[in-house]
Amino acid sequence: MLAVYLCEDNPEQLKHYTDVVQRYIMINDYDMQVQLATPSPQKLLANLTANPPEYALFFLDIEFPAEDITGLELAITIRQRLGFAEIVFVTTHSEMALLTFERKVEPMDFIVKDLGRAQIDQKLRENIDYGYERYTNYLGNTENLFSYTIGGRQFSMPMGDVYFVATSDMAHKVTVHAANQLVEFPGFLKDIADEYPELYRTDKSFLVNLANVSGLDVPNRRLIFPNGDETDVATRRFHEVKTLVQKHLKA
Repeated sequence: MLAVYLCEDNPEQLKHYTDVVQRYIMINDYDMQVQLATPSPQKLLANLTANPPEYALFFLDIEFPAEDITGLELAITIRQRLGFAEIVFVTTHSEMALLTFERKVEPMDFIVKDLGRAQIDQKLRENIDYGYERYTNYLGNTENLFSYTIGGRQFSMPMGDVYFVATSDMAHKVTVHAANQLVEFPGFLKDIADEYPELYRTDKSFLVNLANVSGLDVPNRRLIFPNGDETDVATRRFHEVKTLVQKHLKA
């Protein structure tokens, strides 16, 4: 998931930007979430320390008169702490644009507030699109992905996040149960099994990522996952699955 952070010391602007970002993420069904919207750069840094994201997109003001840290210094710290961070500045200080490049911050964009609300909103949406595209391209180059299609659009998540894929109550659909989400999409388990041999067919209704199993319910022949979800295992396959899972758990 791509985590989104907003830091703006004007409360009205912060609320508006957050509303625009959340609405656009929802409309496009992006695998993104606003993790924090705050007027304080110090609160943002504290949040990153307590819960560092793996992938993040930031919308930052540059000047915080009431704080002892500037948006530029905040961005430099973000660059030092995170491996994947896309940064967009939203500010009245257009003269600071060159300095952001001189300090090696390498922002994705620089939105000037003088553009007016309508153009700022459009710029925010464009940067969500571009940030999400860069995120998915990065994943495609660095991680083994599980991909699926909804309404003609392709989505992806790291295979390491997938717990299992199950048949849905809806005909010709399946659901993928993952660490941070549950998604239903058109498909058949057989096709998914052919495409992703790393998923183990435990019975007619489940394809399981055995690396994510957190426990075994031996009497009931069920696998347990970190979020509390459980899947069945066919009787004839339980011994093999049990051996594989116990080996993983010991490791």
